[in-house]
Amino acid sequence: MKNSLTLILLFCSICINAQHTVVLNSGEKIECIVLALDEDVWDVVYEGNERKIHMKDVSSVFFKEYIAYDGKLIPGGNEKSIVVNGFTVKYKIKDRIFDREPKVSIGSQDKGTVVVDIIVDRYGNVLSAEAGAPGTNTSNNYLYVKAETAAKSAKFDENLKGPLKTEGTITIIY
Repeated sequence: MKNSLTLILLFCSICINAQHTVVLNSGEKIECIVLALDEDVWDVVYEGNERKIHMKDVSSVFFKEYIAYDGKLIPGGNEKSIVVNGFTVKYKIKDRIFDREPKVSIGSQDKGTVVVDIIVDRYGNVLSAEAGAPGTNTSNNYLYVKAETAAKSAKFDENLKGPLKTEGTITIIY
């Protein structure tokens, strides 16, 4: 009973996350999981059922890269906080940490909190930064420009197996 329940759960999870596309000589495409290849017979799970496909019937097999996380900002995720040049900098981005902290500076007595929406690539580079996200308590354009410049100067650690782009925020308290 325990083994059959385990197999059922395995098959259900496999069907949800098909990792292969098998193209048959007939032109039919099967989104499935290839479990084994034994003596020219593919053992696959297709639509929750185990299926055997003879190698002579297969035209192509495509392997998909499975990435569980799509890069979207997760509300309520962990926010980290550091101090840079006397300014509090908070950041929220899934599974990433700073390799290079943002260069925060100000040439005025202006005060406020600026939240910057950022997009980071797999290599940790900040591709875009847009100040004024929810949580910002000022409309001071000078602080927006300074915060965007600081955010773009930051670099995060690499995540080569993660999504192409990851969304996050950097909050700077001036």
